[in-house]
Amino acid sequence: MTERYVCIHGHFYQPPRENPWTGSVDVEGTASPWHDWNQRITDECYAPNAGPPSNYERLSFDVGPTLMRWLERERPDVYRAIVAGDGDNQGGSGVGGRGGAMAQAYSHMIMPLANDRDRRTQVRWGAADFEHRFGRRPDGMWLPETAVDLATLEALVDEGVRFTVLAPHQADRVRVPQAESWAPARDGLDAGQAYRQVLPSGRDIAVFFYDGPLSRAVAFGGLLDSGDEYAGRLAREAASGPAPRLVSVATDGESYGHHHPHGEKALARAIQILDRDPRVQLTTFASYLDKYPPRAQVQIAENTSWSCVHGVSRWTGECGCGDVDGAFDVPWRGALRGALDGLRESLAAYFERAGSEVLRDPWSARDDYIACLLDPAPEAREAFLAVHMTADGSADEAIRLLEQQRYAMLMFTSCGWFFGDPEGLEPRQVLRYAIRALDLSAGLPEAALVATEFRQALGSLGPFFDRVLGEHGPAALSWISGLET
Repeated sequence: MTERYVCIHGHFYQPPRENPWTGSVDVEGTASPWHDWNQRITDECYAPNAGPPSNYERLSFDVGPTLMRWLERERPDVYRAIVAGDGDNQGGSGVGGRGGAMAQAYSHMIMPLANDRDRRTQVRWGAADFEHRFGRRPDGMWLPETAVDLATLEALVDEGVRFTVLAPHQADRVRVPQAESWAPARDGLDAGQAYRQVLPSGRDIAVFFYDGPLSRAVAFGGLLDSGDEYAGRLAREAASGPAPRLVSVATDGESYGHHHPHGEKALARAIQILDRDPRVQLTTFASYLDKYPPRAQVQIAENTSWSCVHGVSRWTGECGCGDVDGAFDVPWRGALRGALDGLRESLAAYFERAGSEVLRDPWSARDDYIACLLDPAPEAREAFLAVHMTADGSADEAIRLLEQQRYAMLMFTSCGWFFGDPEGLEPRQVLRYAIRALDLSAGLPEAALVATEFRQALGSLGPFFDRVLGEHGPAALSWISGLET
């Protein structure tokens, strides 16, 4: 049997789009003639990939938890096809003997820019969401924008995650077996194997690095124009070099049908050809890791990502990535980041102070609150409160505070900074989540001051904040809408 393997990974993700006051997605005019972008991309990508044949059954993939929540509610047929595609929980063997699904940090927060508490909750919620939907604990977790640092990898290991996947430029140094010294990754990274990253705690995690040139060819180079050529490129690359060898490509899953119309058909054709090619085997990262544990070591390049050549500066306003033709003044990103960081700390202090009156351990309760999001039944809420609420606590107050913290994390969804337009759909959405978190903090004695400081910290985005605030009417937010500007 061949020891040459191909792994095709799709990162399927949409930001949470729900109006935080109604729970429904508003009309998004740029998605016309569809109601919103979730509906449009489902019709162009997620549904076509469900087949027949189902591409999910032969892929390695991750799907954002907030997207899965929307699909479960709005497109249960597609949701069921994705869950069934994993293989492991359906009595099947998955691809190469293991299910292809990976988990994802919950709300697509840039993890190296998160504080320790948010980082832990994001990983715990992502793992719990995965287990709820796929019926097993996750072997691997995809990091939002593949943004990584050692603290984030420690958080993955805390939850039993065995591996993650990064871009090749996110390796700093490598050391092969028997080598006495480290070599710069640019001189010696072999993406055809797994690597072991030793962590400060003394534990370790496996890291895969996808093939950069092949992945760029799929996403941006027209390789999806022909399923035959796609399969041929993968097979030829797998056949080169010593065995065992893994060739992996990783792109946005939306490449297969949304970014590239009919890309899902090219993918299905490539899978069909590869399944018949005796030179290679389709596999998943988990299956390959079972067969070939890492022998070489890596030291990652911290504070890097797959979509910003400057590290994670795209989400702090320190670079111009995503600004098409210099159309916008991107320092607004730094103002938004700083304002939200300050708001997060104010809300956390309030949550800890007020939460201690109704919750035995507020932060432990927040980590476990995912159970209520996954199962909205009254019995699930009662079971959660029986564990976490104080004897004389108010259930409504406990849930209000926990919802405040949910929105305080949603306001860091990475898409808010991804594009250059400071008044696009994505910055608008993270501001709506921030306003909702403020709205749920009306009991805070210094609430007006916190809201005023937040608005002032936004700088040039302040008038945009005022307009977003006005969309939701003074009746529900009268104490905010009366702020001095």
